[in-house]
Amino acid sequence: MNTPDTKKFISFEGIDFSGKTTQIDLLKAWLAKENEKVAIFREPGGTAISEQIRNILLDKNHPEMTDICEIFLYSAARNQLIQEKIIPELAAGNFVIADRYVDSTTAYQGFGREIPKELINHINIAATSGLMPATTFILDLAPEQIVSRRKSRMREDDRLEKAGLDFFNRVYKGYHKIAELEPERVKLIDAARPVESIFDEIREFISAKLNLK
Repeated sequence: MNTPDTKKFISFEGIDFSGKTTQIDLLKAWLAKENEKVAIFREPGGTAISEQIRNILLDKNHPEMTDICEIFLYSAARNQLIQEKIIPELAAGNFVIADRYVDSTTAYQGFGREIPKELINHINIAATSGLMPATTFILDLAPEQIVSRRKSRMREDDRLEKAGLDFFNRVYKGYHKIAELEPERVKLIDAARPVESIFDEIREFISAKLNLK
């Protein structure tokens, strides 16, 4: 694989309901004002094949799914997205914003499911061929706060959301460990603040890193 320039490759991470979608939309709007072309992809998903895999992964009627099956499905969806969508967009010089990427596998399947880290690393490398975002924002919100937000949305939990508080506490700690190990790429953002305050921090970080206005 010819690795494209990844300086415009940005990913957002965090437990569901941490506010990723809102911040991604704000970032896209701001970049558009800067006359930048932006492609947004959610994981799992983003291609016809990956969306079908997403349906299987989140289907609450599959409680029997094994942890190893789960990680391979997530990774298969990611590989398809990278090859079919992300690489062409980056090669064209466009911004790519990923709503979740490989750090989700490390946090959810590595820390959450407690799959050995060495195996996680091998699978992540195989799925991505080493293609990593230049910048990753982790929207940091404690699992207890996430539960409160989730209840306020009044919708039924999907298969992963049913995993329980202990699982999400491990995921939370996993994200913090990722930020600790990769401070040059990963920025931990306090997501308990007002939306505008969070975006101001994101915009200032991207502006300084990429010399935008």
